Amino acid sequence: MSEDLVLLELNARWNCDLPFGWVPIIGPADNSEELEIYDLEAFLEWFDAETIKLLLADIFDIATAYEIVEGGAVSFVDLGKCVFGYNGLEHMYTDAAFQFLLYFSHEDSVTAGGKELIEAIHRAWPAYKSHFWTPASWL
Repeated sequence: MSEDLVLLELNARWNCDLPFGWVPIIGPADNSEELEIYDLEAFLEWFDAETIKLLLADIFDIATAYEIVEGGAVSFVDLGKCVFGYNGLEHMYTDAAFQFLLYFSHEDSVTAGGKELIEAIHRAWPAYKSHFWTPASWL
């Protein structure tokens, strides 16, 4: 799928405003029941890159994902090469069917999208309710 089609599908499915600038924290999305925003540090303490890779592979039976990097660059990469975190650039991930979304932002947050992914996070991370992102946690 071309870069433009990936961005269009993300915009259609997740109400993103890409290339980059999607910030679900500023207001509810139409599908807000399928989105949760966690404190990045707490999320990554529980879900390191290997755990995220295994979780996505198990739930969605995938080995690759679209990676959208701040600036709008889109590539289809092996899960093992994904930057599950913030490294000075925001990163967003989804599969070829756009069933989930993981968005690592500069606000020290990670947004998880998709009912199956959120349910899996809840099962694997008993304390998730204590780690929702708030504006105060970033400031």
